[in-house]
Parts: sequence; structure tokens; C-alpha cells
Amino acid sequence: MGIPALSLSGLYSLKYGDCVRLPSGAEIGYEANVNFRNSYFIPDAVLRTVAGDIIAKEVFPIHLTEFAAFGWAWPEHGNDFMFIWTQETGVVKEVENPDLYNRLSQDLGETYFGASKDMNVNTLWIFNQLKEQGRFNSDHCNTKLLTW
Repeated sequence: MGIPALSLSGLYSLKYGDCVRLPSGAEIGYEANVNFRNSYFIPDAVLRTVAGDIIAKEVFPIHLTEFAAFGWAWPEHGNDFMFIWTQETGVVKEVENPDLYNRLSQDLGETYFGASKDMNVNTLWIFNQLKEQGRFNSDHCNTKLLTW
């Protein structure tokens, strides 16, 4: 199992090893080069913190500015939540800290990347747009090799 898995991972890393590093410090990339839980072993696009921790696998809608990443996260386990992530505060959930969430939402920045603030897109869509634009592509990704 080891050699075939590593071979598969090497092939998949050519396609799924990419990521974009945003001006806010957040990263969008794939959760792993190969995901053995998903059909066809295709990994999910995820939003990560600077340290590489996954904020959520599915964020819809997702918005990105020069200061923040924010949207509505749909975790695999647990309840969905509205959040704002900044490098200074980390993840701030609206339900857990409404005062800080409201204060941060007043100063998200003027420049939106990948999609305008009026568009509602998901993590994979915005990731593909940013990769295509090539402005934030990074050769250092916090992508795991395999996910089970």
C-alpha cells in the first residue's frame, strides 16, 4: 500500500499541491494532495490560517480583502457559523463574540480579491479564480500529503 499511495500522491501533488497566499496572510489550497475519503480521491479546497490550521472546508459565501477572510463556514461536523478571520484576531465567530465580530466587520478593507463583495462564491471557485489570475500563487503550501 505504501508505494502505490506515494506514487498516487506524487501524481496528485502536481495538480493539488497549489495554493494562494493572500495579502491578509490567509491561504487557500487543498486539504491534502490525496484524500482517500472522497470519491476519486479528490481533496477539498480549504481556507487556512497563517499557521496552516483549516478554518473550514466549505465556506459559502467567502470574501477576501487585504485585511480579512470572512464568510459562512459549513463544517463537516457541528453547526455552520459566520466568521471573520484576521491575522491579529484569528477566527472570530459571530455567535461567540458578536461585539468583536461587528467591530471587525466595519473595517474589512475596500479591495476584494477573486470576487466582488456582491458575488456569492464558494472556496473552490474563488481558489480557481485566484490561481488563474496568478497574483497570489505560492510555492509554499501547508498541504498534507494524504488524508483518510
